[in-house]
Amino acid sequence: MKAILGYKVGMTQLWNDAGRLIGGTIISAKPNFTETNEDKPILIQETNGKISKAQKKIADDHKIDTNIWMKEFSDLEVNESKTITVEDFKEGDKVKVSGVTKGKGWAGVMKRHNFHGGPASHGGDAQRAPGSIGNQQPQRVVKGTKMAGRMGGENFTVKGGKILAVYPEKNILIVSGAVPGPIKSRVIVKTDA
Repeated sequence: MKAILGYKVGMTQLWNDAGRLIGGTIISAKPNFTETNEDKPILIQETNGKISKAQKKIADDHKIDTNIWMKEFSDLEVNESKTITVEDFKEGDKVKVSGVTKGKGWAGVMKRHNFHGGPASHGGDAQRAPGSIGNQQPQRVVKGTKMAGRMGGENFTVKGGKILAVYPEKNILIVSGAVPGPIKSRVIVKTDA
């Protein structure tokens, strides 16, 4: 498996060989270098966010002035140079992209679970309310009942994507379709076996 850490830049469109317009996401991925931790490879990329003391020590060991972002993998292919760049991916590679979805804050049942709502006429006074949440038995709210709550901000992986284009001089990959998260959010691109 090949993987690279990057950042979502935005979306674009490309024409394919059949003359169809395909939507894609631009991912900026600086060269990543690898380190091993108990025989498990770790991908490391320079960043400018807050880091832990352990990450600071690894950055000092590699003589990196900026902060770093790390991710551990169990089955990562590592080459002799111990660096992974966008050039390791080629057009047509099947990939899956992981990221954190956009946070929506506290949301009601209509927005969060697509409830259709109550009657809007004839004296209905519960248009956006969830309605009944239980039966006579077991006389409690069953776990997993769909209710209002915090929405978004969760880890999510989009599978079945393809590499549409690779621009090594700019450290950019273009992946088909949408990718989770807002612009400038961290994403992980992995080859899909």
